[in-house]
Amino acid sequence: MKITLTGINFTYANGYNADYTGVNLSFATSGETFNISGYVAVTKDEYTAAAGDVSKLTDLIKSKVQEKIAEKPETTEQAAG
Repeated sequence: MKITLTGINFTYANGYNADYTGVNLSFATSGETFNISGYVAVTKDEYTAAAGDVSKLTDLIKSKVQEKIAEKPETTEQAAG
């Protein structure tokens, strides 16, 4: 599955006059029989460690999506119900 970074939006929990506090990484996937799109929220430190390297940013997106899926597993019966 290919993950494409489609946008980077900085968040400012302390107002726009202060430094950014986090980042929302927007993405879309392709190459499978399903697709996922949206954004994942990452910390300032996570973003700083990957900034400037699209491969590292997409790996960060992938890990955040995997965390979310593992966080709330849903069985087929729950999805159908």
